[in-house]
Amino acid sequence: MKTAGKPASRETSPSKRNDAAAPRAPGERFRTPTRLVGAIAKIESRTSLLILSGLSLLMCCLMFPRPGWWWLSYICLTPWLVAVCAARRARSMYFASWLLGLGFFFININWMYPVTREGYIALGAFFSLTFPLVAWPVRHLYIRHNVSLALSVPVVWTALEYARSLGPTGFPWVLLGHTHYEQLTFIQISDLAGAYAVSFVLAMINGWITDLLIQPILIWRSQQGTRLPIGSLTTLLVVAGTLIYGSTQKSTRHLQRGPRVAVVQHDFPMYVDARRARSSAETIFDCHLELARQAALGGPDGRDKPDLIVLPETVMSGWINDEFLDAPPTALEEILRRRYPKSQVAMLRYYQDFGKRVREAFQTLADQSGIPIVLGSSAMEWKPTAIPPRADSFNSAYLLLPGRTSPAARYDKIHLVLFGEYVPFRFTHRWLYDWLNGITPWGRGGVEYSLSPGEQFNAFEIPAVRPAVRTPVNGADPAPASAPIRPESPIQTYRAGTPICYEEIMPYVPRAFVRGSGAGEKNIDMLLSISNDGWFLHSAELEQHLAAAVFRAVENRIAVARSVNTGASATIHPNGRIHLRARISDEKLARLDQIDRALIALGEQLDRMEALSSGSTGAAEPKEYTAAWSQMNALLTKDLRAACLNVGPEMKSFHARLASMLPDLITRDPAARAEAYEDWRDQLALDRETIARWKRHPDQAPAIGVGELKLDNRLTLYSQWGDWLGQGALALYGMIVLDWLLRRLRRQRG
Repeated sequence: MKTAGKPASRETSPSKRNDAAAPRAPGERFRTPTRLVGAIAKIESRTSLLILSGLSLLMCCLMFPRPGWWWLSYICLTPWLVAVCAARRARSMYFASWLLGLGFFFININWMYPVTREGYIALGAFFSLTFPLVAWPVRHLYIRHNVSLALSVPVVWTALEYARSLGPTGFPWVLLGHTHYEQLTFIQISDLAGAYAVSFVLAMINGWITDLLIQPILIWRSQQGTRLPIGSLTTLLVVAGTLIYGSTQKSTRHLQRGPRVAVVQHDFPMYVDARRARSSAETIFDCHLELARQAALGGPDGRDKPDLIVLPETVMSGWINDEFLDAPPTALEEILRRRYPKSQVAMLRYYQDFGKRVREAFQTLADQSGIPIVLGSSAMEWKPTAIPPRADSFNSAYLLLPGRTSPAARYDKIHLVLFGEYVPFRFTHRWLYDWLNGITPWGRGGVEYSLSPGEQFNAFEIPAVRPAVRTPVNGADPAPASAPIRPESPIQTYRAGTPICYEEIMPYVPRAFVRGSGAGEKNIDMLLSISNDGWFLHSAELEQHLAAAVFRAVENRIAVARSVNTGASATIHPNGRIHLRARISDEKLARLDQIDRALIALGEQLDRMEALSSGSTGAAEPKEYTAAWSQMNALLTKDLRAACLNVGPEMKSFHARLASMLPDLITRDPAARAEAYEDWRDQLALDRETIARWKRHPDQAPAIGVGELKLDNRLTLYSQWGDWLGQGALALYGMIVLDWLLRRLRRQRG
C-alpha cells in the first residue's frame, strides 16, 4: 500500500488534477472535469491484488449450497471491489479478476467435469471473462465519474448475470441471488424482476460496503461530495423495501389447497464410461415401477394416496411414443441408417418390445389405481416427408391417464443443452457437424445422438380425484391422523407445465408455461419438474439445482413438484418454501445395515476366489474355484437379495447389478477375469459408499415424497414482463461502454 503523496495513476495526469483543484466559477464544474476521486491509486503490489481477489474467491465458493454459508454473499465481492477501484495498475487488476473468474466457475461447477471434461474447461474459461467485464465499467465509473459503487456494481453485475443466460451457451447457474434460496423474506422480490432482483440487491450491499472501506482511504473528507451519501441512502431504501415487501408477500394468505402429488426418486448414478454403467435398463425400470406402486398404495392405511404420481426424466431408456412403437420395419431401417449406422436392426426391435412393456406396466398401474402418472422417457419419429428426411429424437414427458390406451399428452423438451443433447450445424454445415459429433463422448462411432427441440409449451390437463381427504379440525390444516374422512372430492382438472432438466434453470421456460397465450391469467396451476441428475454423481449440483427451482416458484407464484433421479426431489410452495423433500423412511434406513453386511460377505468371498484363481484359467476349472463361485452365487441369491427385499423391492438394484457381473468371474480368459475382479471390487466399493452416503444424506436415497401442493392464482409482474431488470441493466452497460469510447475519442482528438 502506498501513501497519498505518491504519483497519480495513468488515469489522471497532474495537470488535470491541478485544474480540478483550482477554484471554479459558478457553472464551471459542468464544463471542466472535477477532481477524479480515487485517481490516486493505492495498491501497487500484484500480490495484494491476488490476495484480495483470492479472499473474494474463498467466500464465493463457500456461500453456495455445500456448505451454503449464504451470509457471505453480503461481503463476498467487497475485497475484489477494493482491488478494482484502488489498484494502481489496471492490467494487473484485470488479470487478478480473470483468475478470480476462473476459480469461481471451475470450483462451483466442478460437478460438470465427470460428464464432459472439454465442456467443463470451455465453459469455465468462457464465463471467467465475467469478472473482468464487471471490473472494467465499475472502475471507469468510479474514477471518471465519481459514481458510488452502491449504484454501479448492482447494474453492471446484474447485466453480466443476465448476459450469461443468453444464447446457446446460456447458463444462469450460481447466480449471486441463488445463495438466498432458503431466505424467504429476501427472495420475494423475485416475483417483480426474477432472481436477478435478488442478485441486484446483494451486489448493491457489496458495493456500499466497499464504498465505506475505500472512502476514508482515497479522498479527503472535505472533498467527499455526495457519492457516499447518495449510495448509502439508495442502499438503505432498497434493502428496507426488499424486506418490507418480502415480509408481506411470503404470507400464505393467497394460497389455496391443490392436488396431492407423489414425487418418485431413485438413486441410479449415470456414467459416460460404459464400463461403470452397470445398471441395466430393465433394472432401472423395475425399481421405478416398484416405487410408483408404493406411491399408488398411499401408505399402510391408504391415507397418503396421491392425486398424481411423477417420475424423473429419461429414467426409462428407449422410446415409448406410438410413432416408434408402431413403426414398420422400413421405418426402423431408416432410423438405424441415419442414427445408428454401426448397429443392427435387432437393437431397435428390442427397444420396441421394451418400450411397450414399460408403457403397458405404467398404464396398468394408472388404470388399477385410478391415479394419473407423469413419466419421463424419450420419443423417436421417422419423418420421410421432411426436408431433408430425418429421424427426430426427443427428450419427453408423457401423461398417462386411467382408462386410456395411449398417452394423453406429450411434451418435448425445447431448450436443449449444447453438446450434452445436441451438436450444432446438423442440417446446415454437415461436415462441421460430423467432426464435432465425432469428438463428443456419445457421438463416437457415427452415432447421431442429437435431439430435436420441441415446438410448443404443451400444458398437461390432469383430472384429480382425491379418494379420501381428512377433514380439518377446528380450522387446522393439516388435520391429525384421527380426523374423520369426508366423502370423495369432486373431479377437478389441473393444468401443469413439465420443464425437463435444465429447462428449470432457464427462467423463460417456466414463465412461458405460466403465461401461455392468454393475457391476465395463468395458463397452468403447477410445474412438474422432472430431471435426471444422476450424471453429476451426488455433487453440489443437486442442491444448486434445487435452489434455482425455488426461484422459479417465487417468480411465477407457482407450486413446483420435482422428481429427480439421485435427488433433490421436493415440493415447493409459491412463496418459495420447500414444503417436503423425498427421503428414505427411518425404518428402511435402519435396515440398510443388512445390505452392507451382505456386501462385506461378498467382498470376503471375492478375496478367496481371487486367491484360488491362479492356475484356474485353463481348459477346466479346479473344483475349489468352481465351489467358491457357487458359494458366491448363493451369497448373491440368498443373502444379498433377501437383504434388499427386506428393505424394499426398490433396493433390488444392488442384487441385479452384481448378478449380471457374476458370469465374468468364471470366464476362461485371464485378462477378462482380471478385469472382472477389478470391476467387482469397484462396484462393491461403490455400493458400500452408497449405503454410507444414504445414512448421511437420507434425501438422496430411493424414496417417495407425497405432499399437497398450494395454488396461487396471481399472475406476477415477472411472469408478464420477464427479465426487464436484466435487460435494462444490459442496456445501461452498453451506455457505459459508449461513454468510455467517446471519452477515448475526445482524448485522441485533443
